[in-house]
Amino acid sequence: MLPTKSIFNPTDNAEIIERLNNLAANTPAVWGKMSAAQMMAHCQASINMAFGNTPIKRHWMGVVFRSIGKYRLLKRGDFDRYMPTVKQFEITEPRDFNDEKEKLVNLIQTALAKGPTALVKYPHPYFSTFKGDEWARLNWKHLDHHLRQFGV
Repeated sequence: MLPTKSIFNPTDNAEIIERLNNLAANTPAVWGKMSAAQMMAHCQASINMAFGNTPIKRHWMGVVFRSIGKYRLLKRGDFDRYMPTVKQFEITEPRDFNDEKEKLVNLIQTALAKGPTALVKYPHPYFSTFKGDEWARLNWKHLDHHLRQFGV
């Protein structure tokens, strides 16, 4: 298995925040349709799901393919640009860059402070339940994916 990073590791957490600080409101996306502000709102929704602030209903694909998909998701390296998005996390309305950045940075710092014991056992819409270390890796990989989307 590839070495993994975690939002619960102080060095990895700081790296994500540093990369966020390299974003600007007008940073163009390398792929996809979201603006930087929309991407940050999208990432907040994902982290909030892991902490139980945004429970999402299971998707039928998650019921059928949960173990296989989860294993492949955690085992592979970087997420590719064609990963599907949970419908509830699609952000299409305009967002304020500074507001979304502040919220996301605060959420990432809160995740580090609370640690993996604060994570919930709600199933992911596509991949069933995750253990604390799995949620931590998944969230780091998701943040990394979207920061690469904006070249940072």
